[in-house]
Amino acid sequence: MHYTNDSHHLYYKSMRLRGDSPFPIIKLVGGPWFYVHSLFLFLCVMISIIILLRQLKNSSFRFRMQISMMVAGLLIPIIANYYYINGLSSYGIDFGPVSMSITFIFHGAALLTFQMFNVAPIARDTVFESMKEGVIVLNQQGLIVDYNHGMRKVIPLLDKHTIGKSITSVLNGNHHLREIINLKQDSDFTCSINGDMVHYHIGFSPVFNKSNLPIGQIITFADVTERVLMLEKLKQLASLEGLTQILNRTFFIKKSEILFDALSRKGGSVSVIMFDIDHFKNVNDNFGHEAGDAVIMLVANTAKEYIREGDLLGRYGGEEFILCLPNTALSTAYELADVIRGKVSESIAEVNGEKISVTCSIGVTHASIEAGDRGHAIPSKH
Repeated sequence: MHYTNDSHHLYYKSMRLRGDSPFPIIKLVGGPWFYVHSLFLFLCVMISIIILLRQLKNSSFRFRMQISMMVAGLLIPIIANYYYINGLSSYGIDFGPVSMSITFIFHGAALLTFQMFNVAPIARDTVFESMKEGVIVLNQQGLIVDYNHGMRKVIPLLDKHTIGKSITSVLNGNHHLREIINLKQDSDFTCSINGDMVHYHIGFSPVFNKSNLPIGQIITFADVTERVLMLEKLKQLASLEGLTQILNRTFFIKKSEILFDALSRKGGSVSVIMFDIDHFKNVNDNFGHEAGDAVIMLVANTAKEYIREGDLLGRYGGEEFILCLPNTALSTAYELADVIRGKVSESIAEVNGEKISVTCSIGVTHASIEAGDRGHAIPSKH
């Protein structure tokens, strides 16, 4: 529109030299497109200023200086054009070109003097805030210097007002985490976030200045929940017998040893029930191994219905099962054994249309353990 103005005069209506000035000054009368163009430029500059100012609050001092110089450079042509368009400039001089030159000086200083083209600091800030791990930075006195967004999930009290405060005062209500941070040793930490248990590994890294003197530390909170849950699942799979989903023999013995150690320290009593399926070989021979597995599952599920929290139920051998009942009287163990025996004999396993019923033989024993007596244990072999 500007370069084809001679054909339509939509940008400038007229152009002439002023006669009332001490030197030749062109007087331009703007057309409709001149004001459209001016409004467009004004909006572009204002949007640029708004974008820069939005970054000002969360930027470091170095970037604040850069942003401030950029904003100042953008404001100069707006002011100059305001005076020109409203006829307030001397002799109607257009200060636009001169103001843009000053703008370039400000922008050049911001870009070059402060190395604004060096994206490393910007990248560090972006990475720091985007990290999944929580990170908090402390100085030598234990005062909070900085933290990222991920840290607020662990310590919701963190905000701009906690910068400069002692980490111990911020964690006043979380004694366990405060103790871990005071010890400054890598550790595991578990907390509840939105009702879910989240597991973290806390790591400590010292911060040194150019003289290699310690000036603070970085504390990272790495979310290891997925790994912990996987390990727990693998541990559970390793402890359970595949077919019946009760304790396998190795893990049963391990758990019973822990139980007996506890009873040996405090004293108490324990009853043990051991039972096996009668004539189990005949089931396999007559109906096949699939039927044998069904019968084993039937017996295991029957026993599972009657165990309490703290009782141990394991598959001791092929068709052998064992129950360890801490702090259970012999008479109670007899009653439970009789109930299991009766329920097994009443139950029927159905495989490929064949109905199979079995019975089991049960033995019960009981021991009272005095505190300090370590002479009792579940045998590992029989």
